[in-house]
Amino acid sequence: MYMKPKVKDIFKRGETAVFKLGSSLIAGEDGVRTDWIDSLAEECKELISRGVKPVIVSSGAIALGRGILGLGNKTLTLAQKQAASAVGQVSLSSLFQTIFNIKKIKTAQVLLTRFTADPQNKEAYQNAVNTMSVLLDMGVVPVINENDVVATEEIKFGDNDRLGAVVARMTGADILFLFSDIDGLYDKDPKTNKDAKFIPLITEITPEIEAMAESSKNPLAAGGMVTKIIAGKMCLEAGCKMVIMHGKAQYPLARLADGERCTWFIPSSPRPKRERAGLPRRSEAKAG
Repeated sequence: MYMKPKVKDIFKRGETAVFKLGSSLIAGEDGVRTDWIDSLAEECKELISRGVKPVIVSSGAIALGRGILGLGNKTLTLAQKQAASAVGQVSLSSLFQTIFNIKKIKTAQVLLTRFTADPQNKEAYQNAVNTMSVLLDMGVVPVINENDVVATEEIKFGDNDRLGAVVARMTGADILFLFSDIDGLYDKDPKTNKDAKFIPLITEITPEIEAMAESSKNPLAAGGMVTKIIAGKMCLEAGCKMVIMHGKAQYPLARLADGERCTWFIPSSPRPKRERAGLPRRSEAKAG
C-alpha cells in the first residue's frame, strides 16, 4: 500500500529543494501576496537551519510589470511583454530580497534562457551551474526566472513547470515542488469531470500517462497537466523527486506535513548530483 512520505522524512541535510511558484501565488486580485511569500520565507529559514538548500523558481515579473505600467489584462505583444517583464523583474527581485532579508536570508537573482540551460551549450551551461552551486554553498537562495526581456517565442521555455524541472536538473536537486492551483494530478480535468480519478503516485511516465495529457484539449490540461507531466518526466529521468500540490494557502510545507493531498513523482533510483545536473562523472571529466 502506498504511504505518502512525511515532511520530516523528505528532506535530509545537504539536499537541495526547488520551489516553483506561479504568477497567481505572487500577485492576486488584491495585489502582491506578501503574506504568502513571508510564509514561504519562514519555511525556507527552517529548511536552511536543517541543512537543506532552497531554490526558488518564480513567475510574476510580467504580472507585476502590467500593474506598474497600467496595462491591465489586455493582450500584449511580445515587445510589450518584454517591457512589462523588465519593469516587473525589478519589483519581483526586490520583493523577495526585502521579505527574505527580514528572516536573515540572502537572495540572488538568476535569469536563464534556454540557451544557458541547455547542456549542449557546454560553456554557458557550466557557468550557470557553477554560479548556482556557489550561491547555494554560500547560503544564498537563488530566485530564478526566465529572462523574458531577451527571449523570443522560438527560444522560450514556455512555462515555469518545465523551467522548474530544468533548474532542478542544473542544481542537482533532490526534490522539486510545483505549487499549483490544483492539488495534484488527475486523469482528466476535475473541474469539468466529476468522475476524474486522482493519481497520488507516479514512478514512471507510461504511454498511458502521456496519452492522458496529449488527448486532453481543455485549458487546464494544456496549461497545467501537460506541462506538469513533462516536468515530472524530466525529474524522474534525472533521479529527482517531484511533488504537485495546491500552493495558494500559506505555509505549504506545514500543510503537506498535516496530510494535504498531493501527487508524488518518485524515481526508482536516485542519481548522483553531478549526473542530475547533466554533468559527467568527475572521473569522466578528468579523462576528457
